[in-house]
Parts: sequence; structure tokens; C-alpha cells
Amino acid sequence: MSALGGFFRGGIKAKLIRVFVLQILAISVATVLGVYAAAFVVEQVLVREALNGEAEHFWSHYEKDPSFPLPNTNNLRGYFARGEGRELPEWLEGVEPGFGRQHTPAGRDPVVHVSEHEGKRLILVFDEMQVSSLAFYFGIAPLTGVLLLIYVLTWVGYVLSRRAVSTIVQLADAVRSFDFQEGNFDAFKLGEFGDTADPEVLALMNALEQFSSRLERFVARERNFTRNASHELRTPLAVIKGNLELLQKFPDLPKRDEVIERMARTVRDMESLVETLLILARESESKLAWSSVVLNDLVSEQFDQVRRAMNKPEIKTSMTADCLLETEAPERVLGIIFHNLLRNAMTFTEAGEVSVHIDEHSVVIRDTGCGMSEADLERAFEPFYRAHDRSNEGYGLGLAIVSRLCRRFGWPLEVDSELGAGTVFRVNFPKASKQAFQGKAREKDQDF
Repeated sequence: MSALGGFFRGGIKAKLIRVFVLQILAISVATVLGVYAAAFVVEQVLVREALNGEAEHFWSHYEKDPSFPLPNTNNLRGYFARGEGRELPEWLEGVEPGFGRQHTPAGRDPVVHVSEHEGKRLILVFDEMQVSSLAFYFGIAPLTGVLLLIYVLTWVGYVLSRRAVSTIVQLADAVRSFDFQEGNFDAFKLGEFGDTADPEVLALMNALEQFSSRLERFVARERNFTRNASHELRTPLAVIKGNLELLQKFPDLPKRDEVIERMARTVRDMESLVETLLILARESESKLAWSSVVLNDLVSEQFDQVRRAMNKPEIKTSMTADCLLETEAPERVLGIIFHNLLRNAMTFTEAGEVSVHIDEHSVVIRDTGCGMSEADLERAFEPFYRAHDRSNEGYGLGLAIVSRLCRRFGWPLEVDSELGAGTVFRVNFPKASKQAFQGKAREKDQDF
């Protein structure tokens, strides 16, 4: 079993060659054995029975007519011996009754059949040379032709089979040569095999392409998660660290409870943030908590947090709204989006104004900061890209996170910027609903 198993190891082409070689060998062996079996049957069965019949026929007529002639044809010759006066060729003298071959002076080996009846002996000599020739022309020759036809058909079958599996072999070579560790999934394209592929091969190709696409998304999510986590967790960790140092330095701090509450709130925000990032790292957001969110309240809260955290009194901040804008969404995701956009606006505005306006379908964040050129604007959402070299202002991931979240949840993000004049970000909410203000106070500008 081990030898046979080793014989069938290898690629599809090697196995295919081995199968056809075994098939040809089996057919050849079966043909040779069939020829020998046919010769044996002809000699031992057909010729024997024919000579037995000839002998019985002669004796039956001889009893009625002693002058009945001996068989004398082109292939069969009869000899008759009576008592002592036998007229037999020397090579037939001493032949015992029965069936067999006898060598002649001419170098032939005819079949000899000897029978006795009432002391008389009949010797039938059958020269099968002409019969053998006929057997060759009418038996061996057609058999050889059939064998050659089988060989040709086997070769054609091999060629067609090899052509059928060639696409699979090429597909296997393409998969084998691709470096999945490198992660260049754009190079893993199988469309070039589609013109000549069978439906089964096409199904395999589609499955491989779907697998590679899914694997590519897995890798992208893993990379996004690691850099997003490092970016988003840096600020709350700094807050916790600073408050811990404050508590250690001033054990009797008058506002100790306020500091502890700030730390507890930061921890809760971190938990929510980690949960959000983990869910974004998965294929779907089915486990993310959705709720009805009033964007006015959420943006106002995020704006207040960013303003107090960055502490830039030289920047004027304001928020206006045409209506109450409400949408179904994960609140923490919206918090991450607007926190990053507002922090970006405050970061790149040294002195001027940062304003927020809410209309019927979108939230607009406008600043009068340094702005971006057209080249910077095209790369604004690339990870780790910063339009201005400010080594102390994060890692250039905030806008990349915002862009990814907006695409994930179907909120079109627009940006317009002019170098030296400022930047405008607009987050659109196509499925949001609006509500009119209940009082005049909500219609006024909110200055921070």
C-alpha cells in the first residue's frame, strides 16, 4: 500500500500521466493475455473437437464401406494403418493414440490426432499454418488495430484531460507563488483564467477571490484598530495619569471628589471607546448599541469638552442651529466623529473662530485657521498624513478615523479648504429627522 500510495503522490499532471500509463499497460497486458488465451482455445478446444469429429465421421463410414477414402485436404491429411503392413511416414511411426503435436523433417509441428477402432489406427494430421494465417488476418490484425485505436483514444483522452486540469494547475501555481505575508492583495487577481475555465474552476476562482477580499478586509481592520486604538486612547490615558499624579501629589486636595469623578467618567468613556473600536474591527456593527440621538445636544457636549480641554481663549467659538436634528445611530461613534473634527478645527486655528451650524440634513464645522492646499486636501484623510508639521499635535489619524466611520455608517463627509483662510467640514445625515424648536431661546446662537 505504501508503494502504491507513493506512486500516486505528486501533482495533478503527474497523477494524470501515471493513470494513463497504468491504463495503457493494463490494456496491453490484457491484449497479450487475450491473444494467448485465444490461441489456447483454438488449439485445445476447437481443433481437438474438429479432429474428433473427423475421426468419428471416418469410422462411421468405414464400417459401412471399407473403401471409404481417407481425409485429404489442403489442411487435413489422413493416414490409415492396418495390422503389420503400415504405410506411414517415418515421423509418424510410434505415435501413440491421442492428441498432440509432432515434429516433421520439414521443420513444422502439425497437430496429430490418433484414434483406434478394432485394431486399426487412423492418424489425422492437421497443418494449421494456413489457419494461423487466416487467424492472423481475421483475428490478430483487427485486434492490433483495435489496440492502436485504444492507444490513440487514450492519448486523446490524456490531452483533453490535461487541458481540462491545466487551469487548475495554473490556478494552484498562482496561489502558491502569491506571498500572503506581504499582504499585497491587489496583485492576487484570477480574472485572467476566466476565459477558458470550466464552471467548477470558475466557482473555485470566485471562492478564492472572495476569500482574499475578506482576508484583505480582516488585515485592514486589524491595522485600523491598532492605530485607532493608539490614537483614541492616548488622550483619556493622559487624563487618568495626570489626575493620579495630582492625587498623589496633593492627598488633601479640596476637589478630590471632583477629580475622582473626572477619572471615573474618563474610564467609562474609554470602555465605550474600546467597545466601539472592537466592533469596528469586526465585519459588521450588529452588536453596536443604536439609539435615537439629538445631534444638537451631542455636538454641543463634544464642543464644550474640546474647548475646555484645549483651553484656547483667543479662539471664538459659536454654535447655531436651524432645527433639532435627530438620527438613529451609535452615540459613541458620533461622539468620536465630532470630537475629532472639533479638535482638528481647534488645533489648526491659532486665533480666529471655530463655529458649528446644524441645518436640516447636516452638521457643518467651520474654522478660520491655516487651511489646506489642494494637494493637502487630497491626502487629508490618509492615515498618518499631516498637512502641517506639528510634531506635538497627534499622529495624523483623526481625520482618517472620521472618514472610515462615515463611510461605514453611510454618512457622506464633505470638506472644503483654502490655504490661509480656513476649512469647512460637513457631515450629512440622509436619514435624519428634523424638529422645530419649542422656544425662541433654542434659536439663538450659543457662544462658549
